[in-house]
Amino acid sequence: MRCPYCGGFNADRAIYCTTCGRDLRSPVPPAASQRGRPTSAPTPQQQPPRPMPGQQGRPGAASVPQAQQAPQQSRHPASAPPPPPPPEPPAPFPPTTIAELQALEQGALPYTVVESSVGDGHKKTVRIVYPKGVAWQQVATLLKACKEQQEEQFETILIQGVLEHDTSVYNFTNGQLRLDRNVRLGGLTTDRYQIETGNGFESDSVRIVLNGW
Repeated sequence: MRCPYCGGFNADRAIYCTTCGRDLRSPVPPAASQRGRPTSAPTPQQQPPRPMPGQQGRPGAASVPQAQQAPQQSRHPASAPPPPPPPEPPAPFPPTTIAELQALEQGALPYTVVESSVGDGHKKTVRIVYPKGVAWQQVATLLKACKEQQEEQFETILIQGVLEHDTSVYNFTNGQLRLDRNVRLGGLTTDRYQIETGNGFESDSVRIVLNGW
C-alpha cells in the first residue's frame, strides 16, 4: 500500500510507514491526501524555431521570424502611366471666325491623298489619310488639305479624312470638310465651311459652320 503522507510504498498490513514513520491507521488529513497524489506532468518547454534553409551548420546563424521576413514582390505589374494630355490648339477652338479657323492650320498633321474624284463637273472629292488626333487637329489637317487640293473650276470641295486601316470605307472616319463657294446669303455672296470631326456620329464630334472668305 502507498503512504497517504509521503507516498512511499509499504506492505499491505503495515501499521507504520517505513519511509516517514507515520501511523497508517489514523485518519488522513485532506492536505496530506494531496501529497500522496502524483503531480501533473510539467509543461514541455517551447521548442526553439528551426533555422531557415541555408542557415543550418553555420555558426551564429539565427532564424528570422516569419513576420520579420522581407515581403515578397507583388505579382501584379505596376499600373500603366496615364497618357499625356492632348496638345493645346494654336487658336481658339471651336473657331467662331474665318481668321480663327485659318490660325489652326499651323497645327495640321501630315496627310496622304488616297483618292480624288470629280462629280457632275462642279464638285471635287478628295480622300486623305492621316494619323488620328484630337478634334482641332482634324480641323487643321482638313483645312490644309482643302487649300492644297482645291481648284478654281469647282464650286464644291469635299475633303474626307479616313484612318489608315479604314481606307476602303465609303464615309469619312477622321473628319470631313465641305467648302461651298459663292453661297448667297441675302444680297451677299460668300464661301461656306462645314466641318465635322470623327465620323460625325460620335458623342464628342464637333460640327462647325462658318461663312466668309
